[in-house]
Amino acid sequence: MSRVLVTCGAGGVGKTTLSAALALQLAEQGHRVIVLTIDPARRLADALGITLDNTAQRVPTRNGELRALMLDAKGTFDDLVARHAPSPEVRDRILANHYYRFVSERLPGVHEYMAMERLLALHAAGDADVIVLDTPPTRHALDFLAAPDRMAGLMDEGVMRWLVLPATTSGWRMLEMGSDVLAGVLKRLLGQGTIEDIADFFAGFQSLWSGFRERSLAVRALLRAPETTFVLVTAPAPGARAEALAFLDVLRKDGMPFAGFLVNRCAEPPPAVWPLPSPIPDAARWEAVSAAVAPALDRQRGRVEAQELAIADLVAHAPADARVWRVPESPREVHDLDGLRELGATLEASGAVAALGGVS
Repeated sequence: MSRVLVTCGAGGVGKTTLSAALALQLAEQGHRVIVLTIDPARRLADALGITLDNTAQRVPTRNGELRALMLDAKGTFDDLVARHAPSPEVRDRILANHYYRFVSERLPGVHEYMAMERLLALHAAGDADVIVLDTPPTRHALDFLAAPDRMAGLMDEGVMRWLVLPATTSGWRMLEMGSDVLAGVLKRLLGQGTIEDIADFFAGFQSLWSGFRERSLAVRALLRAPETTFVLVTAPAPGARAEALAFLDVLRKDGMPFAGFLVNRCAEPPPAVWPLPSPIPDAARWEAVSAAVAPALDRQRGRVEAQELAIADLVAHAPADARVWRVPESPREVHDLDGLRELGATLEASGAVAALGGVS
């Protein structure tokens, strides 16, 4: 059974890079790993040095197996319709419908729900030891977490039965319950053709409702299952910490399994002994150098102290068993596989890879 690791966090804290590094490190330990991003910014593709689409692409590794893909919401929706439509005629009717094109591309929440469908399909395939899910920045990730419940509610028979096409193609059954004036206003606003497209869409889609509801409930269960864990990527900066705590509240209220925090770009403490012993005979010159450097070291100590207070605040709000893994700031940007391997080694040394990967 695949383990699911969901990485969440504010924008700009390095979440996508850390997700890729975790996935690569696990793969090169000999595991089969899939990393899926639902963030359309394409940073994961840049880091892995490949072109990503809705099909899992192999990433060159020294050991194990790593596949990566980026969600294509429209393609995922089309695949669902093609797989679950009761007949080729119903499939073609839905895919050709103008309103379906709007729903599958621009309806609010469809991107997040299709991400859930993609995750469920990857998990059901059972051909990976670990699935690393890189979510978008916090605010959009909250929509992602809510998507299964929203879809299950929408697909509830008590809601959807009002949208079924009546015996004629004059409009929705819901319009039959209202006045001719309401029907006339809607037709003037939307157009008779649009009304018929929408009605026809719901008529064709009716046969898929129960399947969508069942899969929504299955995703909801998967996000709370023992094989799933959430990790919050954050930074010592106040804004990132505040978003992490807000997200943590949502995870706690929804009963999501939470492992801990990956605190990125942590400052390293300065040397414990200062001034350092003089390496040159000219002690006076060395004292001058020491005096010039000392203020920078004081600032570094201040950064570390503020950082540790921020981390202590995170821990105070987290469950008792939540862990913290510190990721030191790097002097250079990570933009290729070698950089990801170096970062992965750091994560391994911190204990994060073993704890979050959950594989032996």
